[in-house]
Amino acid sequence: MASAKKKRNRKIKFYKVELKIPEALHKQVRKYCKKNKITPNKFHRRAIREYIELHARYSEHTDSQVGKNQMSIFDIIENNKKNE
Repeated sequence: MASAKKKRNRKIKFYKVELKIPEALHKQVRKYCKKNKITPNKFHRRAIREYIELHARYSEHTDSQVGKNQMSIFDIIENNKKNE
């Protein structure tokens, strides 16, 4: 039997982020994390991800602005038809 090739693990980049929150909020986060058995780091990552999903409005396709003197391929085709 031929041995299967192993997939290379993709290296994931992590970035360090510092947050400053009031003591009361920190206590609430700690209590929530303890109750739900998650780490504060996971809590913050989930909260950020959820916020972005709800509020970020990224358009799938952005139209680039074309200058007035920029020709398109359709202009060339139309010019060739007129000249014929």
